[in-house]
Amino acid sequence: MTAKPLQISLGLLNALQVAIAAAAGFAAAVLIVVPAARPGPAASPQEMVGSASRAYVAALAARLRQTVVDARSAALMLRDDEGLLSADQRAARLRGWLDLNPVYRDAVLVAPDGTVLAARDERRVGSSVARQTWFLRGRAAGVIVVSDGAEADSPFGTAVALGERGQDGLLRLDADPSYLTKVEEEVRRAAALPDTLGFLVATPDSRVLSGAPSPFRTTAVSATTPMRLAAEIGSPGWLVTAQAVPSGASLAASPDWRMLGVGLALILCAAALGFVAGERLTRPLRRLLRGEGETAGETEAPRTWIGEFAALSDVFAGHRRSAGLQMAGAGSEVARLKARLTTFEAVSGWACCEIDPDTGRTLLDSRSAAGDDGAPVAAPFAACFVAEDRPVLDRARDAALAADGPHDVTLHLRDWPEQQVQVRLLCLADARGDRRLFALMRKLPGGEGATLPQPVEPRRNLVLRRVTDGIVHEFNDVLTVVLTNLTLLARRHTLGDDQERLVGRATAGARRGAALTRRMLHLVRGDETGITLAETDLATTFEGYLPFLAANALGEMPVLNRIPAGLPPVLCSERVLELLLLNLAFHIRDAGLAGFAIAAVEGTPEDMGAAAEVAAYVRVLVSSGRRPEAAPLPTAAGPTLAAAAALVTETGGHWRLIRDGTGAEPFLAEFWLPAAPPAVATLPPIRAAGLKILLVESDGLVRASVAEVLADLGHAVVQAASGAHALEILARDAAFDAMIVDQSMPVMAGLQLAATVVERYPQIRVILASPHGQLPRSADAFLRIDKPFRNEDLQVVLDAAVRARAA
Repeated sequence: MTAKPLQISLGLLNALQVAIAAAAGFAAAVLIVVPAARPGPAASPQEMVGSASRAYVAALAARLRQTVVDARSAALMLRDDEGLLSADQRAARLRGWLDLNPVYRDAVLVAPDGTVLAARDERRVGSSVARQTWFLRGRAAGVIVVSDGAEADSPFGTAVALGERGQDGLLRLDADPSYLTKVEEEVRRAAALPDTLGFLVATPDSRVLSGAPSPFRTTAVSATTPMRLAAEIGSPGWLVTAQAVPSGASLAASPDWRMLGVGLALILCAAALGFVAGERLTRPLRRLLRGEGETAGETEAPRTWIGEFAALSDVFAGHRRSAGLQMAGAGSEVARLKARLTTFEAVSGWACCEIDPDTGRTLLDSRSAAGDDGAPVAAPFAACFVAEDRPVLDRARDAALAADGPHDVTLHLRDWPEQQVQVRLLCLADARGDRRLFALMRKLPGGEGATLPQPVEPRRNLVLRRVTDGIVHEFNDVLTVVLTNLTLLARRHTLGDDQERLVGRATAGARRGAALTRRMLHLVRGDETGITLAETDLATTFEGYLPFLAANALGEMPVLNRIPAGLPPVLCSERVLELLLLNLAFHIRDAGLAGFAIAAVEGTPEDMGAAAEVAAYVRVLVSSGRRPEAAPLPTAAGPTLAAAAALVTETGGHWRLIRDGTGAEPFLAEFWLPAAPPAVATLPPIRAAGLKILLVESDGLVRASVAEVLADLGHAVVQAASGAHALEILARDAAFDAMIVDQSMPVMAGLQLAATVVERYPQIRVILASPHGQLPRSADAFLRIDKPFRNEDLQVVLDAAVRARAA
């Protein structure tokens, strides 16, 4: 149902126009005529405003230095090296000191470990502030001014380190709102400033600490001076603005309500007069439009041609709107049909289209080209095939129109003559009984090198890969949450033997889950992706692959695993390593041997020495148990050992077969695989000062877990939920040392955000987080970390970011 257009009478329209004109005239009189006629001094000179701003900055800097002295004197009063003061006595001294210094709202004495020793609010005593940013900054800097994390009723706070930085505790003083008011009073008394000049103190993030913006922003004279303090305190980055109101108006002056009342009455009177005049002017037109008589005695007057014309115009407008809605609905229905056809092609492997039974042109398919007017171009269906096959297609179309059931023909594509395509024609009747002809097409095997313009089978594989990538990403996010929180649990709490064993099992299970996701990627992607999977953890890969070996090769055979943790990664893909282990397991099983044992150690082949191709190797030793007495001896070693040796050689390693297991002795072989340089991370103390990091992650659970890990490592973290959110944060404050960004984010991917950040903020080191092997080669320019990762892995890549930034 079409809604009727909004109708406004000419009287109301005229009243609105007159009211707007009256309001504009009144505003001009108030802003131009009244100030010009009012006597008073001229606006304050720019020099006076600038000197007043600088004087305020100097007074505030002196007061902040006095605050540091007050903090240290208060700390000396509260200090109790002999342990003679009780908590109540210390609290009483603190309250007495605050009563003597009313410019401070609160004082908090904090121990070196972050425990609150004394505060005005006794409920805060015993709590910990070790995780708060101001405490970490105060321990590192010695003296800081806190304005971003101050209380709601306190404009700012000052934290002073007692004794050596990072060793002794802190004392924080929260200023009272009267702190800045008294500074302003001192400046006014010293410089004899007029009431028309006011001050505004704001932080770099535009938070107002004192004062209020001038209501005369466009005409006021102002000057802004940044805060500069001694090197001991450090500049808080505040901006002090002195602003003088023109024409002698006071900053605290209230508006003239009588003048506003007069103006409102004037506007209402003008609107009423405009409405009356408009109604009088439009009354004859309304009578003419309705066909009313000129005299009051006429009871029924004939309708005029004006009324009939208006009625016909309404009818035509309604038809035009209905036609537009019908065309829009038809367009959306065509779009839905094309989407369904695309889905059908991806799932079934058949391309579908509709053919006009009379002209033989294509009416609708998923790839219809659009003409200049936006309508799809109906191309002849037979034009897709070679000329020799078109008569066969015409006969099949006539047969399909004449009889029910599908009719199949094999044709050759015009652009790919060597490629054969199966075409199935089917004629169906719609609800109205009209005959509609449909064609289904699919590629037939044969024709080497021949491909369709949009092959269906690779598209289906692409859909499978995308679904698999999404599942792997979500599963690795869950494993990241599990691993990081288990590490934090073991780091922050002292675990018993049972608890430590359970945490270790859970961590090993998460690492096995990561190996399973990588194996799923190898299975779906095959060898066509070109993704470099160079470094592989030997212990994790064997532990994750062991269930597959037991189920498909070793059976009930006992397995002995002596691969220690902490070995450097080997320079080969997981797929090559799994094939190598599988061939060795098949050889031991086929030889009738009992048991499978594997051990590894870092080392270099003895016969290589200085001629080794790489600096480090991992030596792997694989052996079996003895053959049961009743088992027969095998006749030959089989091709599995040759395949294992070839795989080791391809990776750049060295193979040595000691005993092949075909005789009375058990199997024994050793091989050396090239190893990557190990990256060892030493976790810093919990409260160590670190980097300022921007964390960009769309998953809230993963973002919270990683942020907790970074804070535990001693870094300051700012979180962003998307690429656009991260760019907004960087536009306000770009002082970040590093940015950790997830690759698989909606709208703006991690690689796209990384390229933008490097272009705009080259000083920020970018770290891309993604499951192993999912990043393209274009990501080699950035630091990378594989999901799921441990806390140690995160610290390693952050150390690399610091070294790269220093270089």
